[in-house]
Amino acid sequence: MSNELSETTENITVILAKINHNLEDLPKDIIDIKLGQAEIQGRLSVLESNSQKIPDLAEKVGELKNWKQIGLTLFGTILGGIITYLVKTPNP
Repeated sequence: MSNELSETTENITVILAKINHNLEDLPKDIIDIKLGQAEIQGRLSVLESNSQKIPDLAEKVGELKNWKQIGLTLFGTILGGIITYLVKTPNP
């Protein structure tokens, strides 16, 4: 019986040592988690600021498309005018 009691005591001692070791590591894990959260928050703020720029960029691209259309229309009009002038004027 005393042998069983000493084995149980040893097992309890080993278990308590493991628990104590895990408790010592716990603050390190908490610090790692807090650092990870700060890093995630930083990345989220960067993504948020970048996502707010998307409508402005889309508007600028739309403006560029309008200028391209205006340029092509003017070019087509001038080219059509030149061709019409060459067709209607008599050859010397």
